[in-house]
Amino acid sequence: MWNNGPLSRSPAIIPAKERPGALSDNSARRDAALKNLDKELKSRSRREKMRPLGVVLATVVVLVVIVGGIWFAVTRDNSADENVAEDTTSAEETPMETSGPYTGTGDAAKEVSLPDGENIPQEGTTNVTLHTSAGDIGITLDHAKAPTAANAIQHLVESGFYDDTICHRVVVSDGMKILQCGDPSGQGSGGPGFSFPDEFPVGDEGAGEGLYTRGTLAMANSGPDTNGSQFFLVDGDSQLENKYTIFGSISEDGLATLDKIIEENADANQESGGDGAPVNEVRITSATVDA
Repeated sequence: MWNNGPLSRSPAIIPAKERPGALSDNSARRDAALKNLDKELKSRSRREKMRPLGVVLATVVVLVVIVGGIWFAVTRDNSADENVAEDTTSAEETPMETSGPYTGTGDAAKEVSLPDGENIPQEGTTNVTLHTSAGDIGITLDHAKAPTAANAIQHLVESGFYDDTICHRVVVSDGMKILQCGDPSGQGSGGPGFSFPDEFPVGDEGAGEGLYTRGTLAMANSGPDTNGSQFFLVDGDSQLENKYTIFGSISEDGLATLDKIIEENADANQESGGDGAPVNEVRITSATVDA
């Protein structure tokens, strides 16, 4: 660290009589001829006058060396820091893994691979059963309506992603009756470590309104194009804007199970408008694709 103390003070001048060799100089003057005395004194006077300048010059040289050393150390360290920062930035900006419309986010609540993004079915349906602690809930994935979402959910089901996970949220209010599932952490913020774009009816000006009716299966999200693994099942017509991808429907038997869950929570979570965790845990013990 730079020191502004000793180096900032003016250098001390040592009197001639206190310097080593002063006595021998006096003896030489006594023995020297008078004609040399004046020359010697003048010569000594010139040397004495030069001494402070010499000390100052030496001090300046020392300062230059020290400052130069500090400059080198600082610039070298800064250069190293910059290199480290560049390396870190480079690592942070490394593109995430992608597979067609699916993009890795690196924050999976439960490890699972990305869905196949190159061979996404564009038509047909797939029947899935959610085996839950409250009873079975049959759902149908609609590949024609929302191919990217339906393909992702089928992949997660076949990978066992939903097995032994809870449905963390139920909403029972005048304008909404839903059960939300799909987060292995059970906190409502977890996902599969990838995301994909919105589909119908998001961004479709001709989609109309009031689409989230009883029996609708839709993706939950945290904003545009942030779909992952969380979804919600609509038990009663819900007043929602067209911000959630609809990718399937719920079977009649599935709705019967859902009715029981909604009824159990009719008077729950009143302090939060009927929005909270189910009073009785709803756990998906397993999810299977029907043969």
